[in-house]
Amino acid sequence: MPVDRLTSTNRLARLFGPTALVASLVVLLHTMSVNASRPVVVKADPTPVAVVNVARVIEQIDEKSEWEIKIEALKGSIQQEGIGRQQAMERRLAESEAASSPEERQGIRDEVALMQLRLEQWANMKAIEVDREQSLMWRSIYRNLRREAERVAEAEGFALVLVDDSAGEIRTQSGTQVPLQTQVLQQITNRRILFAANTTDISDQVIVRMNNAIVAP
Repeated sequence: MPVDRLTSTNRLARLFGPTALVASLVVLLHTMSVNASRPVVVKADPTPVAVVNVARVIEQIDEKSEWEIKIEALKGSIQQEGIGRQQAMERRLAESEAASSPEERQGIRDEVALMQLRLEQWANMKAIEVDREQSLMWRSIYRNLRREAERVAEAEGFALVLVDDSAGEIRTQSGTQVPLQTQVLQQITNRRILFAANTTDISDQVIVRMNNAIVAP
């Protein structure tokens, strides 16, 4: 290479070397500033979700069976007492037919009418008692279901436990006082889950825990 050309090349290298470096730094800083101005997309980890089939739990827990035995016994005793009261009224009414005077007959019938009124009041009171026991049953079952579902979730690392009501189609029943449209809308608004992927059904674990809690001392 000629000396003059070599000298010129070296001169250009000294001239453009720092300039090219500065330009590169400017471009780099500009790129960094642009990237910094863009929003950072942070993808959250998926929430671990479990579901519980409440209907299946209620069918298989021992607590409901024990409550039902208790409530059926209460209903049986009420029925027996009601039969006894009814028979007492019938016997008293039969006695009115054998009364020796119209006044006595009327007095017995008035007594029977009062017995009938008291029987109706007693029956209403007992119906309220049965209803109260049934409400206590469902409150107890729901409270224990929530408690055991929470314990399963804590043990297995679930952040959320939902009632699984996604199965089943919307159904209507003709011949009732409720319009078909109302039946459909009620079922739609009562649904909690439209679609759920990557969920785990913990119904069996909840059933086992609830049954174990019943037999535990």
